[in-house]
Amino acid sequence: MLATDFYIRKRKELTDWMMDNSIYFVHSGEMIESTDDENYLFEPYRNFVYLTGVKEPGALYLASKINGKVSETLFMHIPTEREMRWTGVKFDKQQLQKDTGISNIVPMETWEDVISRLMFKNDVQDVYMDMARWKMSYALNPEQRIAHELQKAYPYITMHNAYQKICSMRTVKSKEEIEAHYKSAAITEEAVKNMLKNMKPGMTECQIEAYYDFVLKSHNVKIPAFWTIAATGKNACIMHYVDNDTKTKDGDMILFDLGAQWDHYCTDVSRTYPVNGKFTERQKQLYNAVLKGLDAALAATKPGQLKGELQLISKRVMAEELVKIGKIYTVEEIDKYYFHGSGHFIGLNTHDVGDHDGMILEEDMMFTLEPGLYFDDEEIGIRIEDTILVTKDGCEVLSAGIPKTVEEIEAFMKKGE
Repeated sequence: MLATDFYIRKRKELTDWMMDNSIYFVHSGEMIESTDDENYLFEPYRNFVYLTGVKEPGALYLASKINGKVSETLFMHIPTEREMRWTGVKFDKQQLQKDTGISNIVPMETWEDVISRLMFKNDVQDVYMDMARWKMSYALNPEQRIAHELQKAYPYITMHNAYQKICSMRTVKSKEEIEAHYKSAAITEEAVKNMLKNMKPGMTECQIEAYYDFVLKSHNVKIPAFWTIAATGKNACIMHYVDNDTKTKDGDMILFDLGAQWDHYCTDVSRTYPVNGKFTERQKQLYNAVLKGLDAALAATKPGQLKGELQLISKRVMAEELVKIGKIYTVEEIDKYYFHGSGHFIGLNTHDVGDHDGMILEEDMMFTLEPGLYFDDEEIGIRIEDTILVTKDGCEVLSAGIPKTVEEIEAFMKKGE
């Protein structure tokens, strides 16, 4: 968890925004069974984590603002003796109070009684829920079920969705969040370098990836920010290739798209390397076209810049480079080789909240830039991506220590032989 003061500050920002005589609630999410005796990996709802730091399933945070006075309650699942015996899950109320800054922590089973008393004793007119999606084609999530029950029991209330408010809070990072991002970037750098030291032609993609996974596990990062892409040859022309089971050959390039996470704060980095440690002249030409596109976008990154324009900058530079080397004849032809956006906001999710193209950059925003070119006819896909912090006068690249230029890559891989 981050420092307790962080969660207290963020909840205060939210409750200051709420109307008087209103309540807000958000659910952490539910554990989902995969088999009779196992569950899928639980991923908590990120806005819940952002406000409380709690990552347990079946929890709910409630804030009420009545006549200007704010009250908070955290509802938690209290594990049974059997659960503690079988899974090792524990519940330490005092520690949780200290970590979250919420003194009133009660069993989840008391929710209906608490909300009934709150609604009966007070003139609650507005209810804020927190839902990332409104589609009713899916099964109702806990948030939707509670909202439906409240609307049915108290038809006079007005329902609001606080999701966009919290998303706007999440787009500008605090010092605590930035520190967590730097930690995840440092682990990612160490892990990528470990791959490069051990990568050799003839290894499968997943064998190379294993050297990355080892470093993450050694830092107690049990789950990466997202599933690693390790794509050699023509596999690198598939945007989200994750099979990672192809045997590499001498002369191949391999595209990695990967990142660690620290306390759910993510890093997202892409690098494309020669498996044998040495670029061919053709590989250098194509690689440097992408790198120049990235460098141009990085140079333009600063507060006040429209984020969507960064893609146009990198795309134009890459097109001009491809014209120079004779791969295309007009800059418009780049669309044959470039299919995706130039990056995304990053935070508690790898693809984090924020208007990816229409937002004006501000200091302490974080996002990625990831231009790429994909040549099916040459069985080469190249993507270079950095995780970036917007600073007062420009930007800082958190992943700058991961070898990126042709010279850096060849020197590092030669040293690791």
